[in-house]
Amino acid sequence: MARLSMKRMVVRAAIIVALIFAAYKYGLFQSKTPFTYERRTFKDYKGGAPWRMHGILGLRPDGTPGFPRAECPTNYNMAEELRSNGFFARLSDCLPLDRNITDGRHKSCRFVQYDLDNLPDTSVIFVFYNEHPSVLLRSIHSVLNRTPPQLLKEIILVDDGSDLPWLGQPLEEYVQLLPKVRIVRNEKRSGLVKARLRGVEESTAQTFTVLDSHIEVEEGWCEPLMARIKGDRTRVLMPQIDSINQETLDPVVGGIGCSLGFLWNLIEHSIPIQKKDQALRTTAIDAVRSPTMAGGLFTADREFFWHLGGYDTEFGFWGTENLEFSFRIWQCGGSLECMPCSRIHHIFRKGGHAYSLPPGHVAKNKLRTAAIWMDDYGFIVKEAIGAAGKQPDIGPLDHMLELKQQLQCKSFDWYLKNVYPEGIITDLSDIRALGTVKNTANNMCVDNMQHMYADAKMGAYACHGHGSQTFLILARTKEIRPVGNLELCLTSDTTISWCESRHDVTWDYDQANMLLKNTKTQKCLAVGDGNNLVTEDCDLHNDRHKWTFDDKHPDKHPAVHF
Repeated sequence: MARLSMKRMVVRAAIIVALIFAAYKYGLFQSKTPFTYERRTFKDYKGGAPWRMHGILGLRPDGTPGFPRAECPTNYNMAEELRSNGFFARLSDCLPLDRNITDGRHKSCRFVQYDLDNLPDTSVIFVFYNEHPSVLLRSIHSVLNRTPPQLLKEIILVDDGSDLPWLGQPLEEYVQLLPKVRIVRNEKRSGLVKARLRGVEESTAQTFTVLDSHIEVEEGWCEPLMARIKGDRTRVLMPQIDSINQETLDPVVGGIGCSLGFLWNLIEHSIPIQKKDQALRTTAIDAVRSPTMAGGLFTADREFFWHLGGYDTEFGFWGTENLEFSFRIWQCGGSLECMPCSRIHHIFRKGGHAYSLPPGHVAKNKLRTAAIWMDDYGFIVKEAIGAAGKQPDIGPLDHMLELKQQLQCKSFDWYLKNVYPEGIITDLSDIRALGTVKNTANNMCVDNMQHMYADAKMGAYACHGHGSQTFLILARTKEIRPVGNLELCLTSDTTISWCESRHDVTWDYDQANMLLKNTKTQKCLAVGDGNNLVTEDCDLHNDRHKWTFDDKHPDKHPAVHF
């Protein structure tokens, strides 16, 4: 009996020791203060290490660092810190440029073997405009440290007219301390699209890889991309995008999923892997086909990129180029995939922006995308971004339309039915009506006042006839959805909530009597006191219960043009 008790004590002691070791290993006992960084997960390694694939970086001939680390800040106002850059830039200055970040890949990824000598190489392109220097350098170091030399031909830095002093001559001098890195500069700011095009033009490898200038790659990030593109050069590939915490700058697992769709105001949108795409996979690390991409991080075959026409050069600065190119890839003979074994951490800015954007460019880019690639569905975009009834200058379309015909690209209807079949709209018949919902008793419209989030209260406000806040879709499946986010539905308590989470989101529209009746409660939508929307027992003789759709459906208004 005593011997059995002794064995139990030994086993328990061993378990306790193992738990303590694991806790220390994974940082459970480490300080949450971001200013004692040496005690945290990542250390400033002084000597050679297996993950330093291009050797020790950034040292002058006398062995001193070309970019010395600053003292960590002890006094700070986080709101102020975030307001300038969208992340804690002064903390970045005191952290090592070389960090051996934790491997967050699926365990199966670590056992995949690659024949590096028989994979295509890549040119990594960083476009930057006034990027914070230490963040830019950490991005470059990360790629050099974790990319096999056989696969990395060069790193091209495209400076899009920066005016921060350190990004001038000091950066030129620092780059001399790094292998395979060169800078090309635009004399004046041209915007992300044109700057990336310059980077691709300058590239010399078989493939190119676009990366944002505030990232860190994980071990093994490049190999899956090169192996997959070798099998078919018409594949455009994305990594799995994880995060970097804006306040602590700790890499975090989780960010943007591998499968992306879009909202009809033309913003990319994470979605579950579609059933048809999941059926093509046999393991958790197989490629994931995706209808769209985030756009800041991807790999493409250089010749195939130019075969597709490159970026649309009429695009202004940045915005929507990711969706425009996604549609073009799929409609013109390519495919878009995410590789789960390729993981890259990205700083998603919070509370601030690195630089200003001239007005009007994003709307122009959205409308060009709709006009060129979305065919009869483009009118939904005009409604969603508040451009209905307007004729903004979106530049000449002839070149892109000729390219579309030359490449024999498929229609957007084909794209919705074959690439994005689990989207809310896959056919124009999915839309019974689109437009403002107006009460006949006054000039009041159902309106969410741009509060495009779950459980936002809908109200009745003066109709103004433009803007996504008042444009609603009456779906074939009877939901009333705001055009800006079709995953939200009008509920019986007159809020907008996630459609899948509620059972009171369908409405019968009695067009003859102009009543909107909730199918669950059997009550009708009505104007209440002030700007309130309510549901009440239906009354055919009460004008507060009567609604009309200012219907913009193209089948009823075929003259919707760009």
